Amino acid sequence: MGGWTMAVDEHLANRVRSALSDRGIEWEEKRMFGSLIFMVGGSIALGVRGGGGLLVRCDPDESASLLREAGPMYAEVATMGAKDMGPSWLDVSPDAVDDDEGLECWVAAALRR
Repeated sequence: MGGWTMAVDEHLANRVRSALSDRGIEWEEKRMFGSLIFMVGGSIALGVRGGGGLLVRCDPDESASLLREAGPMYAEVATMGAKDMGPSWLDVSPDAVDDDEGLECWVAAALRR
């Protein structure tokens, strides 16, 4: 694929910025994994994916319940290439964060880690 990268959903990125700012959270942004990554306290918390949706880093002990509550159409264990990234990394579909309540749920899960 060379230097081609998928555009990040800037509207969703702005919504994540607002959600963090509203909580008084300081963060850094970096581009990696095909995403715009939001780092909190020096660790990856969230990423706005190319094409929409979120990469959410959560507590691995909470992962199974988050996946069960969201359902397979809305969240799954994230993969990088053909390898799964482990239980603390979740790919959340754009539909799951389409409204403020959904986004709030996933931002809160990332910040509980």
